Amino acid sequence: MGIAGANVSSDRRNFFMSSAQLDALEKKEELECDPVRQKLGTPLRPGARILSFDLCGSDTVVLGLSSHQAKAANLTTRECTAAAAKHGGPVTAVAVLNESYTVNGSRIALSASWDKIVKVWPVDDPQNTLAVLTGHSDFVKCVAVHPTLPIVYTGSADKSIMFWRLPESLETLAQSTTPQEIAPFKTVKGQHTGQIYAMCLDPVSAQVLYSTGSDASVRAWDSQTGVAIATKGDESSDWYIARGQHKTNIFDCKATENTLWTASADNTAIGWDIETRTTDIVLEHSTTVTAVLPIPQVGVVVTGVRDGALYVWRVNSGVPKIIREINAHTDDVSCLRVAGRVFYSSGLDGTLRKWDIQSVVNFVGGFEYMPAELQALKDQDTSSKQGSDTLAKSSKSANQSALTEEEERELAELMSDLDDM
Repeated sequence: MGIAGANVSSDRRNFFMSSAQLDALEKKEELECDPVRQKLGTPLRPGARILSFDLCGSDTVVLGLSSHQAKAANLTTRECTAAAAKHGGPVTAVAVLNESYTVNGSRIALSASWDKIVKVWPVDDPQNTLAVLTGHSDFVKCVAVHPTLPIVYTGSADKSIMFWRLPESLETLAQSTTPQEIAPFKTVKGQHTGQIYAMCLDPVSAQVLYSTGSDASVRAWDSQTGVAIATKGDESSDWYIARGQHKTNIFDCKATENTLWTASADNTAIGWDIETRTTDIVLEHSTTVTAVLPIPQVGVVVTGVRDGALYVWRVNSGVPKIIREINAHTDDVSCLRVAGRVFYSSGLDGTLRKWDIQSVVNFVGGFEYMPAELQALKDQDTSSKQGSDTLAKSSKSANQSALTEEEERELAELMSDLDDM
């Protein structure tokens, strides 16, 4: 009989892996030890993979983690709170209600999980669950909130979108000794034929909710009623973008005034004309695009991809062009958000990173973004590695050509034996 737990291992090399997978793992571990990547974007490290995040004011972020928790963190100190909202599975999505909805002075967050529920809790007291949104029959994959109303939207692996209405005054929830269970006021199911991966609201009026997912289509809904939006000029036809331009999973979507941006596993990010539903811009990549972030104020779009790279595209003049590459994350980029003059990126490498938009866009040091203070560190590390490689090669050569005194005696004896034969 074996000892209990003897076959349990946290080292992935102890499981069957192909040569390519082992090579990729070793490369990832090497990148994680890179002193430049450890500092680039002043990373916040919560100790688990970051699956989603949302900003809460100027100095706080709410994180959805693979460790079955949602936590708040301070963006200045880059430290997480000890308390967490706990789920029965990875927390795939989080969102923060607008500042008019508070409990005892605290902003309100929502966390969605593989455990099929959404929890509502104060950012200052994550363990105090005020309400639970129940109704989905499979993993909850995404969550969005109305910017001015207490309406919440959730998308699930059960192929449905649910609309929820919270109380106008959330203080009533805080007065209860047990979390209030809330049912959806609208469920949309049947239009999407696959899992719902992402949703976003139009930023102008918030009257339209866009949804997308594994069926590679995009649909639009009235954000207050859940009724499908009609095509402009044809009230008998629903507004939607059919599978075709995107060949497979759409992982993210973001809307600007006239354009809807989508990111897909088919290695493209697409900017759609919202009125005509035609492709305005196609951004071609060499791998899966996992996240997209338009920043129309400066005429750029940021994309995040499967290998962790960030690309900044100039899209407001002629043919779209990559103007900057940022190599900071060492695993899939999971989420991108913007706040004023800064954008943030999170990854499955367990980091949240901060980027000054103007510094990145106007960087003159080359195609790859590298602040001056880190370029010196990179040059020093490169020089050190080259010196180590040279020393290793020299040592190897010396070891191959030089014999110890004992080895010389053994060789002489061997030669003597051969002479006697």
